[in-house]
Amino acid sequence: MRELYRALSSVFPKDRISEDEAVLAGYSADSSIPPGFSAAPSAVVLPVTVEEVKHLLQIADRFRIPVTPLARGSNIAGMAVPVQGGIVADLRLMNKIIEINKDAAYALVEPGVTFHELSAELKKAGFFCHLPTAAGGSSPLANYLMRPSGNFSAGWDPDPLLSLEVVTPQAGIIKTGSASFETAGWRARYHCFPDVTGLFANSYGTLGIVTKGAVKIFDRGEEERLILTTFNSFPPAVEYMKNIVRRNLAQSVTFWTWGWNVFHEMMRAKSEKMPPEMLKPDQKTPPPGIPFGIASARVSGYREVVEAQQNVMIRLARELGGDFMEEDEAREKHPGCYEYLKAYFVEGIHPKPGEESQIRAGLHLPGCLLSAEPRNVIEIEKFMWNLAEKHFKPPYFYRALPYCHAREFFFAFVVYVTGSLIEEREYLQHLKGIYGKLYRDLLRNYGGVMFRYRKDPAFFGMTGTYGELVRNIKKLVDPNNIMNPGMLLF
Repeated sequence: MRELYRALSSVFPKDRISEDEAVLAGYSADSSIPPGFSAAPSAVVLPVTVEEVKHLLQIADRFRIPVTPLARGSNIAGMAVPVQGGIVADLRLMNKIIEINKDAAYALVEPGVTFHELSAELKKAGFFCHLPTAAGGSSPLANYLMRPSGNFSAGWDPDPLLSLEVVTPQAGIIKTGSASFETAGWRARYHCFPDVTGLFANSYGTLGIVTKGAVKIFDRGEEERLILTTFNSFPPAVEYMKNIVRRNLAQSVTFWTWGWNVFHEMMRAKSEKMPPEMLKPDQKTPPPGIPFGIASARVSGYREVVEAQQNVMIRLARELGGDFMEEDEAREKHPGCYEYLKAYFVEGIHPKPGEESQIRAGLHLPGCLLSAEPRNVIEIEKFMWNLAEKHFKPPYFYRALPYCHAREFFFAFVVYVTGSLIEEREYLQHLKGIYGKLYRDLLRNYGGVMFRYRKDPAFFGMTGTYGELVRNIKKLVDPNNIMNPGMLLF
């Protein structure tokens, strides 16, 4: 370890490298892996240039020591926790918005840039970026590299990634897409050779460290509106979302069940106490005066066109048994929900209050996140309600949205655990046991695919020759498996 520290010190100044135990302890946990459940890293380094990242990986490869990349640290799924120790590469100082290209509609950013920072700059330029439900202090580049589930995943252009700059232990610095040609800019995912950008998406830092990325940005339009429609069950909401996306009536839409909407109210109040209605035994039936679920859609463009789109969407919702919720009604009856959805869909800014209260109130588990065909996601919803009634404690709720022209739907069923980790230790272990086989059952019975990898090597093994090919690529770029081995992907 002395030799390792000397080698790192030859590249990084003292104020950007640490082996202090108090510092290291802060990197050994997130909201899914509590303190004491994971190994602490041996060192933390904070690079600021791609060359420093290159030297870091060369040193780590020589010492055969794991490297865990960390973008901003607002993690809830254990993907950037060094469960096997080693070095944490904290990329928060690589935080430049290098370019906002309004002509070609992309932004070139580093991994340490946050959604708050990028959204604010884009708003000045008249643009909007794809927002997932991650906290506003999260990294856009890190989230986009984990197949986004956010507000622009519904339409024709669902994937926000274009070109990347990546550092790998063996292949060095790689540029993908149009950036692979020095004079072509960063505008394009594809050119006349095979697409490599997608190789690093959903690799969770196991193939290399992404140091720059060009991401798609979207024109805000002359008029921007939030269209809220209520439904008393899931199937008509699916049909509504499918139609408004495929017929180009909205850029994005998400369906939130009543529990999630009450959770938005809790976020607004910054409450440490769970609202009593969220703890009622019957989680499927909403309290009086609260709809089962709200579909929130973004519509933008020229004012006359937006007006026509809204009218058609209202008609379609009512034909399917839903109803339109006026803005004044939403603001009065569901202020927290309205403020969150307005900020998220129209302003393009994540509201900050919920980031702290969410953690204070309890442990917000990722839950079951998967994608499936529209008809199958309806069956999955029924299955998850039955499973929850048998095994989950209130509160639990879900959200769903169409992905890629409604060819499939993202579905997130979340269990919100209240109380301390010590009090709920047995319950958390029980949940872990359920999730251990849940994704394989959903794949087998409903064609539902794990949306983000959950450290189940058997799941990757189910891909057959695809998995074999990816493993061979891994051997080329990282033969010693130093890149985030705690993900258990390779």
